[in-house]
Amino acid sequence: MRVTSSIADMQITVDRIIVEDQVLVMTNGSEDALPMRAVMSPRDVRKIFGSMLRPSVFLYLLSCIFRNDIVEARDINGSGENHPTPNPW
Repeated sequence: MRVTSSIADMQITVDRIIVEDQVLVMTNGSEDALPMRAVMSPRDVRKIFGSMLRPSVFLYLLSCIFRNDIVEARDINGSGENHPTPNPW
């Protein structure tokens, strides 16, 4: 997955998703440049699943079963430019 913010633009690999202390915890792979831990509350998970039920998102999720995993994520800003620091860490 590609994570883009005002301070970083980096590729993150989802390594593990577990339930810990009544929250969903997602951690990244050890080969990534920066260790990451995302904690999602039940409210966050409900919002994610609600979004997955929208027809366009649901069709995308369904199509992911048949897609090639090698394809890079598109630039979400649509500029087509590469970030000057693709992995600043």
